[in-house]
Amino acid sequence: MKKSQLSDKQLEEILGQMPKVKDHRDSRDIYQNIAHRVEKRKTMPTWVIPGAALAAVLFLAFILSPGLMGVNHSADKSIESNSASDAKSFMEMDTAVRDDTANESASQEESTLMMDAADGEAEEKSKEFAAMDKANPYDGLISLYAEEVDTETSEILTYAIPDDQAMRIVPVTVTTPKEEGKSWIDNYTETMPKLMEKEWGLTDYYPMDAAWNFDEATKTLTMDVKQNNPYRDGSTANVIFIDSMTQNFSGAGIDKMVLSTEGKPGLELSNIGLLEELPLNAETKKRRAYLFLTVEGVQNPYLVPTKEQHESIGKAFEQMWKGDGYLSASLPEIFSLAETNKSENDILEITIDKNTTLDESYLPNLEAILMTASEFDYSGVRFTNANIDQLGPFNLNEVLPLPLAPNKKNIN
Repeated sequence: MKKSQLSDKQLEEILGQMPKVKDHRDSRDIYQNIAHRVEKRKTMPTWVIPGAALAAVLFLAFILSPGLMGVNHSADKSIESNSASDAKSFMEMDTAVRDDTANESASQEESTLMMDAADGEAEEKSKEFAAMDKANPYDGLISLYAEEVDTETSEILTYAIPDDQAMRIVPVTVTTPKEEGKSWIDNYTETMPKLMEKEWGLTDYYPMDAAWNFDEATKTLTMDVKQNNPYRDGSTANVIFIDSMTQNFSGAGIDKMVLSTEGKPGLELSNIGLLEELPLNAETKKRRAYLFLTVEGVQNPYLVPTKEQHESIGKAFEQMWKGDGYLSASLPEIFSLAETNKSENDILEITIDKNTTLDESYLPNLEAILMTASEFDYSGVRFTNANIDQLGPFNLNEVLPLPLAPNKKNIN
């Protein structure tokens, strides 16, 4: 075998141009292979290793030239460099793994904290809603009270709706947000489609297929209906229409209601004739008594006013003890009042008979009294000689507030 004629420098340049060799094996695999080989060596005979080593030395001495010794020295350095680089890479990889593990742990901890915070916030919101429900002691009562609504931002709208037999008109009250620039009548007519009469156990009466216009200067409301309207035929339909319109717009700042049919004056009612105008007086005192209408599936009875007006609240109470045949009594016979008077502050003073024992079941009866008192210009009601101090949200030792409107309902 000929000796190499290349100089050490030329060999180094040639080896430098060769591609770098990198060991991409995992350090743990390298360790296992070494350990496996060491284990194999332990099983070999003791004479094999020295003999093999001697043979290897002789063979290398024979084939290597002095020029190649420098090459081998450079190769050794390259191997050492690659080994150091592999060790450094392993150390960097191990550090990166530890960093990733630490980051993942921190991320999981942060996520857990965020979930705990969200759960805490949800629990806090639940407590707030519970507090809001608790803060409204009038929730669940029949009528709407001043403590339940902000009249500066909410519109109170009461609709006259026929009961399911179309025998009597039931006033139902809803509230909607006030909108800047929108008139009361616009809000009133636009809310009609949101009423849920059937769900409330009443007749599906709204919305009314009509065009509305309100003249603020003359306080005149114009209602224009179609020729084929549902109000013209039948005495019941005629009476329900007149009663509902009168109740809807009396006391709403409207003096009269003008009727027209597709632009022509008047509305033809089969049992009444051509009706061009409904007189409404915002200052009329109603002076009615409130009775009960019980509807299946509805928790509280409806408070329905009588058609008759009464000369005094005493007469109204007499009606409330009797009912009127279709509507039931709103005061039981055992609920006895010894005396009623009007104080200087327009407060209705009621002395309860000593034989009358009140309990929670009398809460609807109390609401009927408060609603009736609102028809007779009273500012509040005070009871004397009650056997209990508290009836629902009402402290019977204080002047009780009067409702704003009867039969409150929620709409979407």
